[in-house]
Amino acid sequence: MITANILRGLFAAAIALTTIAATQEEGGETCITEHGLQDRLGSGSARIFVNDVYFRTEEGPGSGGGTFTDWLVEGENEIRIEYDGDDARFSITQGCRGAIPGDDFVDEAVFDAPGTKILTFFHDRPVAAEYLSAEIAGDAGLAEAIESFQRAAVARDIDTIFASQAPMFRDAERRGYPVDSAKAFAREVLTNGTAEIAKTYSITPVLGGRVYQVVDADMQSPVRVVYKAEDGTYGWSSGSYWARFDGKWMVVAQ
Repeated sequence: MITANILRGLFAAAIALTTIAATQEEGGETCITEHGLQDRLGSGSARIFVNDVYFRTEEGPGSGGGTFTDWLVEGENEIRIEYDGDDARFSITQGCRGAIPGDDFVDEAVFDAPGTKILTFFHDRPVAAEYLSAEIAGDAGLAEAIESFQRAAVARDIDTIFASQAPMFRDAERRGYPVDSAKAFAREVLTNGTAEIAKTYSITPVLGGRVYQVVDADMQSPVRVVYKAEDGTYGWSSGSYWARFDGKWMVVAQ
């Protein structure tokens, strides 16, 4: 059974988070270098940010990993770890796309107490992403745009929602993601589900004010819709990341 978390994970993995840092010839084959994160937590939890943008939360005890595919900039990239336990290790990996990550660590942080640490890696190719062409002009009008987006979800106004997500879909198409399938899934959930609107949320500028992160206290999106079907429960969420294009606020991710 495909759960809501799996579907959201597939969507996020396809349209968010890779570093294509360098292309070089190795043994006659092209190696596209990617960076990722490996982590091991013996206790506590950690919030992970890419260039100040929320990436994910890890819970201990356990280990995880993933490749950075979004919120990147050309040059130095920062990974911020906010950890509340006393036993954890985080490592930035580097390797060829498609290969199993090895022990070629670019940077590493070890915790034996709660705290915050910064890891870095260098991305030496241009980044093709909608958010890099967004305007930097403050947050005037953003709160109204978020409220309008929330009203559209409650009203099941799918055309308005998809229009607001246009930059996100352009990024998805650029990366080869099946946008039509994503829209079909969203349409079904929005049409049949129940909207859950965040009553309070924070608005935080990231990437030098080019993007605004909009999340509640649990780092969840301001709009969530749950659809309970015969074969399971499905979820859709959006409105976490906004940017302005030609004076209009749009959703650039989730």
